[in-house]
Amino acid sequence: MSRADGPRLPAHQVTTRNLGAAYPLVAEPGLGHRGVLIGHDLLGGSFVYDPFELYAQGLISNPNMIVFGQIGRGKSAFVKTYLWRQAVFGRRAWVVDPKGEYGALADAWGTAPIALRPGGSVRLNPLDPGPGGEPTTGNDSADGRQVELLASLAAACLGRGLLPRERVAVNLPLATVGSAGRVPTLPAAVEAMLEPTAAAAGAIRTQRETLLEDGRDVALELRRLVHGDLRGMFDGPTTAGLDLSGPLVVLDLSALYNSAALGVQMACATAWLQATLARQASGNGAGGVHTVVVDESWAVLAKLKVR
Repeated sequence: MSRADGPRLPAHQVTTRNLGAAYPLVAEPGLGHRGVLIGHDLLGGSFVYDPFELYAQGLISNPNMIVFGQIGRGKSAFVKTYLWRQAVFGRRAWVVDPKGEYGALADAWGTAPIALRPGGSVRLNPLDPGPGGEPTTGNDSADGRQVELLASLAAACLGRGLLPRERVAVNLPLATVGSAGRVPTLPAAVEAMLEPTAAAAGAIRTQRETLLEDGRDVALELRRLVHGDLRGMFDGPTTAGLDLSGPLVVLDLSALYNSAALGVQMACATAWLQATLARQASGNGAGGVHTVVVDESWAVLAKLKVR
């Protein structure tokens, strides 16, 4: 039987707009098969996104990702299972958890969340030094990361960007604390802003009283972290003996989830986490590959407009 005499399929009409999706041989090449399987794409193929593998292959230059979607569509469930699958490859995870919903995952991993509560027993110092771990030794400048953090916290509390004189009023007290050979803390920084030294004022050719007035609003807002509704979490040296060696470290911030101060709390916790991980990566602690999750990151991103 010739080809012309065989059975014929009925004709099918379709627009060119839909032809690309209707064509049966269409397949998305994907991002490769190495790493963590996430699911399947619309065409039925496997979807694998592993930032560590893709970064190592040079396919991406920044191994970050964002998860967003409507409420109830499984965003949190995806993140938790994604971290669990990463564990197969020996990867650790650190989570900033403002809703207190990673406790079960921590329990499955054999760890316990670090709970931050106003007036609680655990404190984290967001001004802990990064790699190198040494306090500032100069008398007219401070560690850039610490200055930016303190300025960002003050701007978030004030609800506006800082004026040039206010930024200087943040920098000089931090340098004063560091020059004494101490690791800066928020109480020490606030105290130094409310009691500026003559040397600090002389560094910018002004009077001590003028420097005090320049930084008074900033100091009073930061004082909230020391004596106000956020006291007892970030107002001292980091609590000794915290176990950060487990496969999962969870910072439970749920005590303030419904508070307007959530963004400030998350900014402090994230700053401490970044400094701690940076020190570990530099060889001062347990290293390894980490996935860092900042859940409900809108609370922090909303503060970027006042930097």
